[in-house]
Amino acid sequence: MPFVSKNNILVSTINGTGAVIEAVYVLTFIIYAPKKEKAKFIGLLTLVLTTFAGVALVSLVVLHGKPREIFCGFAAAIFSIIMYGSPLSIMVRQITLIFFTVYLLFLAEKREAYSL
Repeated sequence: MPFVSKNNILVSTINGTGAVIEAVYVLTFIIYAPKKEKAKFIGLLTLVLTTFAGVALVSLVVLHGKPREIFCGFAAAIFSIIMYGSPLSIMVRQITLIFFTVYLLFLAEKREAYSL
């Protein structure tokens, strides 16, 4: 962002566009989500925005110059890994469920073979 380092219009444009697209997605979800899901999501959104505000506040108030760039770079890398890694947590659960189901089928088949 411009307050972190100078001459980074491309990064600011890409991040700004991504933020707008994500905001549209989040607002669409909030509008159409069931009441129970909406309350849970708004709680998580509050947590994420509070964390972001804390990171931004530390960056702007405490750090200056090169340490600010390093801190913001690490924060961006960590949050990117979390963002892209979160769908993998769902996939791991699904894959575990699939393997568990196949294992149970294998045990049932093996049991039938021994019962004959």
